Amino acid sequence: MGRDTNFAYSFLALSPDRRHAITAVWDFCRAVDDEVDEHDERPLAERRAGLQRWRDEVAACFEGGQPQTPQGQALQAVTRAFPVARLPFDQLIDGCAMDLEPVRFQSFCELRAYCYKVASTVGLICIEVFGYRNPGTRQYAEELGLALQLTNILRDIPSDLARGRLYLPLDELAAHGVTEADLRAGRLTPGVSALLERQALRAREQFARAEAALPPEDARRVVAARIMGAIYRNLLTRIAARDYDVFAGRVRVPKLHKAWLALTTWLRTMASSPAADGLRVAK
Repeated sequence: MGRDTNFAYSFLALSPDRRHAITAVWDFCRAVDDEVDEHDERPLAERRAGLQRWRDEVAACFEGGQPQTPQGQALQAVTRAFPVARLPFDQLIDGCAMDLEPVRFQSFCELRAYCYKVASTVGLICIEVFGYRNPGTRQYAEELGLALQLTNILRDIPSDLARGRLYLPLDELAAHGVTEADLRAGRLTPGVSALLERQALRAREQFARAEAALPPEDARRVVAARIMGAIYRNLLTRIAARDYDVFAGRVRVPKLHKAWLALTTWLRTMASSPAADGLRVAK
């Protein structure tokens, strides 16, 4: 599967060495995700074995072994050049393993724990490549990862249901009088609209929480992440403009508008944030 262009546009803001490293991280994470999403026809045991192979690749990267895949070999070079930790990779694989069987979450608390594993972990990995000074930037990475994942969940309700997955909290479905059958039928009833509006509001609140957590001195260092955030916030705006009808077709941000968001976010960050001279990476 090709790289998500929402992320590709943000990578353009990085220096060549960091862009190369973050691409290697992204390709590895994408391969882990594809092990679950692109092989639905395989028996469960085979897909579990596939995830175990990626666990073995992570172990090889961090324990001085020899990765066997191109993604693992590229990732090992990243682990030698940047202070990325092993734990987020292991947690990411744990989160992807949750998708091997039909997914349901009773509450947002349960959903949040899942989102941390599959998205916040990636943010924590990425900021080690971006570089940062203030440890508070880790909270920014966690919060932004959650915001991005909540946006994906809202956009992808139909395709996720087709895979047997429903990420919206079941207690919130009940509170709005919505059934899974309503969502499968794509009926935009008042209850469904209110439910999806609630999900969008939560995502917007999460983006605001991420921005509030970002230490000003690190804003330039994580400008690539801020570009991701700008594109996904625009995606939320487009979903709202459709009256939350995510069933009528996949909502997308046009490529030219992504480029415009990337440029304007970069310019705004450079103009309003302290210079990032003397970059050093926090341990």
